Amino acid sequence: MNDPTTNIGSVLKRVRFERGLTLEDTSNLTGVSKAMLGQIERGESNPTISILWKVSTGLRISFSELLGSETNDYQAISINDIEPIYESDGKMILYNVFPFNPMSGFEYFYIKLIPGVKHVSTPHQNSTEEYIVVTKGTLVLTVEDQTFELTAPSALKFKSNKNHTYSNPYDTEVIFQNIVKY
Repeated sequence: MNDPTTNIGSVLKRVRFERGLTLEDTSNLTGVSKAMLGQIERGESNPTISILWKVSTGLRISFSELLGSETNDYQAISINDIEPIYESDGKMILYNVFPFNPMSGFEYFYIKLIPGVKHVSTPHQNSTEEYIVVTKGTLVLTVEDQTFELTAPSALKFKSNKNHTYSNPYDTEVIFQNIVKY
């Protein structure tokens, strides 16, 4: 079995060069000293899990990619295979397609609104923005005291630390995508 730590230096160096980062830039992003980063790249140091976590988080790459075990396995996701979450008396149906991942910093929902629904969402203190893309119907979105009527295809982004309401006062189903960025 191969020791995954043998690839760390080459992966770190590759990522750094692909992004045009100096050792100092990388040190500032990760909180790991330039000397330690240089030793890792040259294979002179066997970094701790804590150091690896700092590097992967600072460079926003997965831990497995840093270890050289990232695979290019792709998997198609059928929305119908995801267990939905029902809100607002079952009239707002959420599919958490891509759950929150600290490396990506976002989560992605596919949402259906049945006619007549009004869902009030309290401010999200731990997130920064929401990105809404309406793909079917007309979504009425209220953020604080502003109301937007978004007819497919349309989109809007807003600060998610504000009160906001999703409504479908019409006779047809609304489908929209919601990306929450943290």
